[in-house]
Amino acid sequence: MAKIAIKSKVKKVKRKFPVEIVAPEFLNSKKIGSSMVTDLNKLVGKTTKLSMMYITGSVKNQNVRLTFKITEVASGLAKTQLSNYQQIPYYLGRHIKTTTNLVEDSFVVTSKDGLNVRIKPFIVTKQAASGLVKSVIRNQTKKIIAEELANKTYDQFMNEVIGGKIQVGFRNTLKAILPLKAFEFKKITLE
Repeated sequence: MAKIAIKSKVKKVKRKFPVEIVAPEFLNSKKIGSSMVTDLNKLVGKTTKLSMMYITGSVKNQNVRLTFKITEVASGLAKTQLSNYQQIPYYLGRHIKTTTNLVEDSFVVTSKDGLNVRIKPFIVTKQAASGLVKSVIRNQTKKIIAEELANKTYDQFMNEVIGGKIQVGFRNTLKAILPLKAFEFKKITLE
């Protein structure tokens, strides 16, 4: 009887490398995660989500979810860009009462560094407002945000949004039209 030779294939195991994922420089390049990858180039374009509480260290910011997109990988560090800022829906719902009105909008603005940013403001009035007043608030909001982003880079703008400076400034500006209970950004997305 003839013996049949059996060849076995040996699987080559690719070695994985640890890569630390860090936040953008305006957030002090804080470590936001890590990943094990076989090819460093496959990590570019991937996203990671986390609560803003982990970036700022404040429990007050746990209602905001940040999404970071990996832009480059060099020397074991994955550098990211903030691609999405979003309020958690149940937090926004707490502001709305029967005696208040909600003013929402969605528009795209170009920043000083040429990036297109979709902004969705969330404005709550202290008292009932007519359609005309809501329209005026909407138009003023667009105008103010467009001016702000025309004079600032995307990173500068997002740094002030995370710090809460812009929301307070816009609220104080818009309360001349009608007293506001809240001015927040429902969502800011890099397009």
